[in-house]
Amino acid sequence: MMQVSKRPWYQGAVNFWLKDVGSASYFIGATITSLLCLIATGIEELITLMIMFSIICMYSAIAWQSIKMQATEWQSLVIGYRKHVMFQGKVFIILSNLVALLSIIIAGNINLLATLTVANLIGIIIWFLNRSFSHLFTPVCYFSFFIATLICVLIEQLPAWLIPVNVIAFIAIALLHNNFSSAYTWRPDALINYHNGLQSGWSPIPSGFLSNYGSPINKGLFPLSYFVGSGLSQYLILLMFVCTLGVIVNLFYNISEHVIFVLTLILFAIVTLSLWSKIQKQNSWELLFTLPIYNCSYSAKVALSNSVLKLALLVMSLCFVTASALSLANSTFLIFNILSYSLACSAGLLLSFTVGNVCKNINLLSLFLCLSFGLSMGLAIYMFDHGDSLIKLGGMAVYTLFMVGLNRATVRYM
Repeated sequence: MMQVSKRPWYQGAVNFWLKDVGSASYFIGATITSLLCLIATGIEELITLMIMFSIICMYSAIAWQSIKMQATEWQSLVIGYRKHVMFQGKVFIILSNLVALLSIIIAGNINLLATLTVANLIGIIIWFLNRSFSHLFTPVCYFSFFIATLICVLIEQLPAWLIPVNVIAFIAIALLHNNFSSAYTWRPDALINYHNGLQSGWSPIPSGFLSNYGSPINKGLFPLSYFVGSGLSQYLILLMFVCTLGVIVNLFYNISEHVIFVLTLILFAIVTLSLWSKIQKQNSWELLFTLPIYNCSYSAKVALSNSVLKLALLVMSLCFVTASALSLANSTFLIFNILSYSLACSAGLLLSFTVGNVCKNINLLSLFLCLSFGLSMGLAIYMFDHGDSLIKLGGMAVYTLFMVGLNRATVRYM
């Protein structure tokens, strides 16, 4: 048995939270969204959605690590393993809440505290359910994010009286959690759920959801779909559905900014999914090279670059159609805003894949992907709001063409 050793609380945090594709996807999403809260303090609709998503994503990352503990025996073999990991998770939760509180103070809106407490209440339910029942991770996350989006979209401002109610409910769950069920106990089914989660790339979408309708998309985006799997078509179909639903609701309620934010967020989640899935399957390149459809390894890499370009064109078309449909209910959107936003989303996608071409190390990929995620999302939202001139549109067109060339030039390094 290993001896108890003193170690700093942050030791192993990078490898543990960023090398596991399940927790990393939620953890990085929570980190980026938390930082964006500080930028969007002047836009009440966006900061509400960002606070909700940042907190829930961080709890989801901890819930994923709870499933990992049920699927492995490390907590039995390494003394203090569970305590060390959970302490790190609690620190991250506290930091996320502190950033959210800072953004609320800057915004000067006490009603946002109700949003923060609701997010923590939803988050702790996700965490405590999945530390005992790993099979609930997919439906609980899917339902929680859906409910959180509905709250932000349909309720303009949560009432302040919800703050003490949510705090009392949170404290009650935290104090009585040991009475629910045995937590972090090793279970054979948890290992199956953990492996299924890794293969699906952390996606909260059920594995069989929309799978019968994605074959044409997977064929059209081959060989990118070879690395990503059915999750790519699932997300694209879901993204189209979300856009359609958002456009319909926008005819009755002005939620255009919410729709654009959710569209952009899900879009770059697809990019993150694709890149992490690809880097997890580096050994699959050997099988791809041996297919009779490619003359050499470089031709396979060029084919992958072409499929990324097809995805960028598809994304640009979807963003253009969605933003144009939203403009029917809001005449302040100009064609320049719509075109600039669509080009920004396409360029952001190409930038992320360019980073993936160069970075083979998962730590470097996570770091630079965080930067490209934040830059691309910020640029897309900015262009949607302020890209109202021919000069800005021309600049975005040049930037997009530059990213097309850079993505093609860097395929040799894959």
